[in-house]
This record gives sequence, C-alpha cells and structure tokens, in this order.
Amino acid sequence: MQDDANAFDPDTPAAIDAASASIFADRKARLTKTLLEGETGVQFESLALFAEPFFAMYDLDVADAFKLRTEPKAVADDAVALLETARVLWAYMSLSPSARAHRRPVLAAQLVGNDPTEEDWAGLDGLVETARIHWKALLPEEIEAAQSTGHPVLEFDDLLHHPAFRVGSEDDDATHAGYGPNGLSETEARALFAQPLLDDPEVLIDPDAFEDALERADDYWSLARSVGSDLEAEAEAWASQHAASDADQAPLAAEAVKMVNRFRELFPELG
Repeated sequence: MQDDANAFDPDTPAAIDAASASIFADRKARLTKTLLEGETGVQFESLALFAEPFFAMYDLDVADAFKLRTEPKAVADDAVALLETARVLWAYMSLSPSARAHRRPVLAAQLVGNDPTEEDWAGLDGLVETARIHWKALLPEEIEAAQSTGHPVLEFDDLLHHPAFRVGSEDDDATHAGYGPNGLSETEARALFAQPLLDDPEVLIDPDAFEDALERADDYWSLARSVGSDLEAEAEAWASQHAASDADQAPLAAEAVKMVNRFRELFPELG
C-alpha cells in the first residue's frame, strides 16, 4: 500500500504537502540516518551528486541536500524525499534494461502509487529518463567508489523492503505478503506474472507496445481471478469482447488461456 507521503507527483516532489508532512516526519528521521550512514550501500555524498538533476527539475538547490549532515532539521522534507527517490533510482538503474522493464510497475508503486494516472506515468518516465542519462555518464569506477561504504549494496527489491524505504506497513511488505511460495506482494506478483508478455525485445523498445502488454497483463490477471471451470470457453468469450478484429480473437484467446494457466502455476493457492 502506497504511503502518500512517499508518492512521486509531477507537480510536487514526493507529494509532500502540509497534510502529509507530519506523517513524513518519522520517515524523514529514519531516512536521514540511513542515507547519511550509507546503510544501503551508497555513500551519501555520491547519492547527493546523483540527485542533482532531480533537484534541478524542480528548481531546488542540491546544496540543501548536503546540509543534511550538518543541519538536518533545516533541510526541507522535499529535499529528503528527492534523495530517497534518487536512491531508489540508483538501484533501478543498476538493473539490466530488461529487468528494468519488468520492474517498472514496482517502481511506479514505490514512487507514484498502485494506480498511476497517465500524468503520473509521464512524470515518472521523465524522471527515469533523467536518471538514465545521468547514470550512463557515470564511469564504472565512480559507481564502485560510491558503493564502497562497508555495507552491502542493496539491490532494487531488497532496498524496497528496507524499513526506511518501505512505503506501507510491515504486513504490506513483500516479505510478509502471500503470493506464491516466496510470499510476493501483489505488485511483485503482477510483475512476475506479466514477464512473458514483456520479454519480446520489440515490446521493450516500443512504448505503445509496452503499455499494451501491461494492459493485457492486467486483463489476464483479472480473468485468472474470476474464471470458472471452463477456461477455454471463458477465454473465447473474453477474447470476443476484447479483440480488435475477428482475426485477432483466436490468438488472443490462446494467449489468455496460456496466461491464466501461468497464474495458476505461479500462485496455486489462488487458483
């Protein structure tokens, strides 16, 4: 479940406003300690430099971020929230391009929420593209030096499970959820479920095809949760309502059957 105080909003960084400021206070203190100590495996100063383009996007001064070590109480909530976002994006950029595509819904859930609007996606994609350009400019030895903290470098999924970065209650965390044998959260489970639809290299490089694949994955998820005993008949009926043309019905129905069976294999407790 998304904590509104940690949500990324294209108009207000991390959606920090007066109503959520008090909620963010406890997280701010925990995040400050975690980031300053390099507890998640990235040196604070390196992270602040990585965050500089994000501060510039919102006409904020990255110098405020460096005050966190000497004047933590003087640093605004949105500056800390952007540093948090920068650490999440550091982990996200550390993934392979195909892994990024698969984890994109998880990233959205962390920074935007579980039901992002088109505007949310546009803002998030702009942020990710800024991060990608900055990450590509970093030399391998710079990344290695930044990650020399004496602490393990937390990868993307592990970082999101860290208490300072968890956006919901502990019960909502992926390590305490109930999808499949590994106890995945719904966001992680949906990402795993959708993976075959996103593996096509042509889908990965085509934003429209990628969005279409995500939409079909959501449809197949819903179908899998509601389908009765006659899977093939229900898949055909579903395809007749969703296919763009008569010629597309049979392939779409076949794909629906395949994805429902995948759902049952991955999450037998829900099948």
